[in-house]
Amino acid sequence: MEKIIWVVDFDRKAMIYTQRQINSQGSMRAIAILSRQAAEHAIMENQDPGSENLPALILFDYDTCVQDGFEVLRMMREQMILAGVPIFFMMEERNAERDEVCFERGAIVVVSKPFTATGLLRIERIAWQHEVTKNYEKMLQKQAYHLHQTKEVVELNEQLKRRNELLYKVFGRYFPDEIVREILEHPGSEGLGGEKKEVTVLMSDLRGFTAISEGLDPEEVKKILNFYFDRMVAAILKYKGIIIELLGDGILAVFGATNSEDNHTEEAIAASIMMQNAMEEVQEFCRDQGYPQLEMGIGIHRGDVFIGNVGSETMMRYNVVGRIVNECSRVEGFSVGGQILVSREAIAEVRCPLKKKNYQDIQAKGTQRPLQVVEVIGIEGKYQMMINNVDINAMSFVTGRVIFNMFPIEEKIVSETVSPAELIFISRRRALVRLEDKTKSLPLYTDVEIFAVSENGHALFTSVFGKIVAQENDEITIHFTRTSRGFENYVDDLRRS
Repeated sequence: MEKIIWVVDFDRKAMIYTQRQINSQGSMRAIAILSRQAAEHAIMENQDPGSENLPALILFDYDTCVQDGFEVLRMMREQMILAGVPIFFMMEERNAERDEVCFERGAIVVVSKPFTATGLLRIERIAWQHEVTKNYEKMLQKQAYHLHQTKEVVELNEQLKRRNELLYKVFGRYFPDEIVREILEHPGSEGLGGEKKEVTVLMSDLRGFTAISEGLDPEEVKKILNFYFDRMVAAILKYKGIIIELLGDGILAVFGATNSEDNHTEEAIAASIMMQNAMEEVQEFCRDQGYPQLEMGIGIHRGDVFIGNVGSETMMRYNVVGRIVNECSRVEGFSVGGQILVSREAIAEVRCPLKKKNYQDIQAKGTQRPLQVVEVIGIEGKYQMMINNVDINAMSFVTGRVIFNMFPIEEKIVSETVSPAELIFISRRRALVRLEDKTKSLPLYTDVEIFAVSENGHALFTSVFGKIVAQENDEITIHFTRTSRGFENYVDDLRRS
């Protein structure tokens, strides 16, 4: 059945064009109201709640109705028969001041004209939602009038319960329970308005996944990511986090956005430990499927952000914006696989005892001040959680002289300057080396490309990448972020020897 749209536009020529656009959808029929007298007549003719010409939406042309049109709008809003009917405003040249006037007058949406396909779809959807709501309300009123027996009342409650369960199931795929409740209790989105709030931001990313995925079919990449995200999202939601975005193989989440408790940093740390431990299941899945092994780094930061609906008329989503988000991305970028780096600002708000190591200042690009971070490996108190196998003890001692030629990487560009070091211990994940020349020491968290050669100059492996994660005197610990088949063969041969 066509949905009726009352269009209040005092310009006949403009009205004709608007009518054509609305009617072209096939699911809507526009009724023209060209004057105040026409509006009064339309109201008088449709006092019967069963009238087929009652509108599912009223659309006002701001450009032609600035004066008398506002009076018509006031008159319509006073009519009981039109109570709850959504009101849209349309205009050719929009700006913040004009939009504000429309919203003050009761508009729920302001659209540009001529309508885009998205604008027409929005009108159609809101009109459809109003019709569904109106019909649903009529059904409930009719049932409530006749339901005098307990059995019938119980049945109605069961229907409502099933409806709410369905809505929770649909929205629950994207939001935690707190946000779903806000959506259901405030369908006009008032409850999801933007605000400035102190939150904890968590960002994670799979190390080297882009390079790994290049050698896999799209279906295999999807299979890995679905398995990975299923475990990671479960951990975040368990500790009341909100998934803001899945960024390729990374995750952006916030904690503390939907409650006033200030322990959200502890919740974020607990979630991140659960995520790192869940990577063991991801690794097992990859081994069983014959896929390359994966590792994940996590960064956590805390501070004030803007959180809420961000976007435009055509697209809007729940998002978090602010300096803290950008800085958290930098913190995450310095982490290596299996590691959780937490900023000093976040650590300062944690009341539970933490197990941590390696306080360091990092100077990330785009930041005016160094960020102090610490590697967290466990949280005590009510959580009692540790990262499994946090210490990598399976390194093999290297017999014979092997030189690690380390070339620092900055902005994805490999430097020609080399820092040579002698290899002491090595595993598939880490290596301990001793600098040949202390003057060529590299800063902590430097990314490096490694070219390993034997004492006689024979190349052992190339195209291996890592990050410097610890340094004491002239000894450096390197965590490998990307290896090669030649590297794996070398390590396996060393273990067997």
